[in-house]
Formats: sequence, structure tokens, C-alpha cells
Amino acid sequence: MDHVTRLICGFCEQYDMLSPGVPVVACVSGGTDSMFLLDRLIRISDAFGFPLHAAHFNHCLRGAESDGDEEFVREYCRERGVPFHSGRGDVYSEAKRLGLGIEETARKLRYEYFASLCGQLGGGRAATAHNADDNLETVLMRIARGTGLKGLCGIPPVNGNIIRPILCLTRAQIEEESRRCGIPHREDSTNHSDDYTRNLIRHRIMPVMRDINPLVNVTEMTRLLREDEELLAESARSFLEKHRSGARLFIPPLPDLPRPVASRVVREFCGAGLSARHVDAVMDLIKSPDPSARLSLPGLKLRREYSYLIKGEEDKKTFSPRVLPLDSSVIIDELGIKVTSGRGKAQGIYNSLTNFIISWDKIDSELVLRPRRQGDTLRTPAGTRSLKKLMIDKRIPAALRGSLIVLSCGDRVLAVSGLGQAAGTAPCEGQSGLTVSITPENGDNTK
Repeated sequence: MDHVTRLICGFCEQYDMLSPGVPVVACVSGGTDSMFLLDRLIRISDAFGFPLHAAHFNHCLRGAESDGDEEFVREYCRERGVPFHSGRGDVYSEAKRLGLGIEETARKLRYEYFASLCGQLGGGRAATAHNADDNLETVLMRIARGTGLKGLCGIPPVNGNIIRPILCLTRAQIEEESRRCGIPHREDSTNHSDDYTRNLIRHRIMPVMRDINPLVNVTEMTRLLREDEELLAESARSFLEKHRSGARLFIPPLPDLPRPVASRVVREFCGAGLSARHVDAVMDLIKSPDPSARLSLPGLKLRREYSYLIKGEEDKKTFSPRVLPLDSSVIIDELGIKVTSGRGKAQGIYNSLTNFIISWDKIDSELVLRPRRQGDTLRTPAGTRSLKKLMIDKRIPAALRGSLIVLSCGDRVLAVSGLGQAAGTAPCEGQSGLTVSITPENGDNTK
């Protein structure tokens, strides 16, 4: 086994890329790097015990040239006895439909195809031909666009079922070994154009980097940075496991976290590609003294509900007013609530927030169940207060305040679900009155 192949084997073992019996799909464009990858995977497949397949995705961007690439890879695989698979997609049309760039769309389509093929093979792994120069170019491109630690980690050797066996080799090593072994390849005419960002970096910046240091290689740097990133990401995941419940995040402990961990918590929770400016805006929302603060980001709505950060559109629940007849029940369909009235006697101290008893002499007109109105007040033992202030004191989220049921008689508020009964409206001990019970529509309230 030659030196370069030993380097590849050691790299694959280091990152546990290859397993006996697990199919490997070599993603082959026909260029130098991917043809070299296919050659080396053929050479080591028996030693590692994996079935090898080759796959080519035709982007249909260069007409006959693209079709020629596909046929070239197909014929090479036939000669080497490697099962060949091919897919194709209309990148131009899909880019227009998605509103994405050509490069991004092409990458999306081919990775979707490779993932689908691996699934058909029963959980295979897709091997791509990224090399150490690609890694450096990626880091430089991200630096130019603005990035943090995660962006500086470059291309990972393993990402889910994607493996990159030759990431440890420079392009020069691959080209030299390909010439030595006579591995054929096809030239992509677009590789010589500076219309694409990566080509611009490859043709104009990389030569300068090589002049400064001919051996420049970020493989070791990105490995160390990935270790740091994983430690910070694991701390963020641990926080989220304790404090996240679906689209709700308990936020009081968040500002006390180290900034690098807190920012990762925010990004992971929001599930969006947030910029540093967006993360700052979310942290400001979390620290805001306003318990009902709101924030709108591209494709994302966030809001505070006191100690919680809520993700998604606000669902303000409310309902239409209903008359509450005596000795009857009313269903409030919008809330899934049943309100029942009856007759009973006052017994002991009555302080339930969903069951009330109203003295008969306080009822001089029809009883109405309704949402709160501006100016509504409730008489408490400490004095009359507005419902708005009582709801704030009770830390009732703004989105839920419209779903609290106000029991009114004329202009007077007799009771409010979740807040209690107006002082002075209950009958004396042992006297009868109107009982009002608020329960789930299909259950009983045992409080």
C-alpha cells in the first residue's frame, strides 16, 4: 500500500468513516478529485469490507459537456466493475423557483439525490471528494462573508452520513498521485471562470497563500476548533434539555451563561440562521423589563411571556359573549370550556379561581359570560383594581388575557376565571346563592 493510501486509511479510521457491510456511495463528478477518490475507495474496499457504489448527478448546466461527464463516469465504473447510479435535475429552473443561487441550488439537488440513494441502499454513506484545499477555501470564504467559531471549523470529515475520506490531502498531492497512477478525469470548463466566489478565492487568493507558505493547511486548525465548538454546543444542548419545552424556553438563567454558550442556546432554540446582530436582538428581548416584549426577525417571530421566550406566531385566544341562564350550562366552544350555574349554600372560606357562589341580591339582570373590556375593574379585599393590573400581577401572558372569562351582571364584574370573585358578592355562611362552575368541556374541575 502506497504512502498516500495509508494516509487515507488512517484518516478514515480516525473518524470511523468506514464499517464492514455498510455501503459507501462515491459521489463522482468526473473531475480529478472525485476520480481519485473513487480509485482509492476501490483499492481499500476489500480491506475495510464495505460494498462500493458510484453515483453521478447531472446538473444539466453545460449541455453536451454535462452529458459527456455522466457517460465518462458510467464507462469508467463499468470497466472497474463498480455499480453505477445517476440522477439529474434542472438547476436553472429550480434556482428560479426557490429564489436561490445556481451554486447553492446545484449543491442542494445533488445532496438530496445522494441522500435518497443511500436510503435506497439501506443506510449507506456518501463519500465526497473534498480535500484540504477545499477546506482552506471554505474557511477563507466564510471569513470574507463574516463568521464565528463554527464557520472557522471548515468542512467536517463526517457530517451525518456524509464522509470525506480525502480531506486530509492537498490538491497538489491528489494531482501528483493521479498523474503517477494514470487516473483519467474530465475538465469542467467552469472551473476556469471567476464568476463563482470559490473560483475567485482559488485562482487569486490561494496562490498568494501558497507564496507565503507552500505547506499551508488548515486541517489541524479546523480539528482543534471543532473540538472547541463541540464543547460549547454540548453546553448549549444541555441547557436546552433542561429549560426548553417545544416552542417555549425558560429564560431567567440564560443571561448568566457565558456569552458563547448563550448565543448557541439562542441559535439552536430559534432554529434559524441568525446573524450576530440577530442574536444580540434576541438577548435584548430576553433582558427587556417588558414581560410581553415582541421581536420580528426574517422568517421568525419571538415574544416574551414573563419568564418564557416563545417562538412562533402569537395565538390570541378570545370568545364571543354568552348569556348564562340559571340552572343550566353554556359551552364556550372557542376555549373548550363549560360553564355551569346552579343553586347552593356558602360553606367556609370560598377562594376558588374557577368556582364561585354569588349572593342572590347581587343579581338584578341577566348574567353574561364575556372577555374583559377596557376599563373593567374587580373589587378585592385590598380595594378596587383594574383587570389589566390584576392580570399583570398574576403574570398572565398577554396572549391569554382575552380567554379569561368575566362573569358580569350589567356593568358590574362579579367574578373572573383565574382571578377570583369580587369582594362582597358572596352570600353569608349557610345562605344560598347562585353557584358558577368553570370546567373543561369534557371534564370536571376538581379544584
